[in-house]
Amino acid sequence: MLITNATTVTHAHTPGPWHTQGRYIVPADNGPSIGSAVALKAPSLKKQPDFDAVAQVNARLMAAAPDMLHLLYTVLPIVEDACEDPCYKPGYISGIERQIRTLIDNLERTL
Repeated sequence: MLITNATTVTHAHTPGPWHTQGRYIVPADNGPSIGSAVALKAPSLKKQPDFDAVAQVNARLMAAAPDMLHLLYTVLPIVEDACEDPCYKPGYISGIERQIRTLIDNLERTL
């Protein structure tokens, strides 16, 4: 669901904010785990990374998704208003708008 110029958006996912406990993603109310992150071996690497550390970083990135989505919804109307601003090269801001909409769509499908 893509809504612009809105302050509240409803989603089908567990509402944020989320945070991490190790490699687990949990809601702010410390309810049941939303999920966990993993790191897989990359056979092409001579030195394998610390998989637990990589999984924790992945979990932090996933936990930030609701906040990132909210921020994208917040800036989208500002970017839409700037599309016709003559101080920007024609098409520059509309390209950014397309990227924001793509990110929103990707997050909406993921969450």
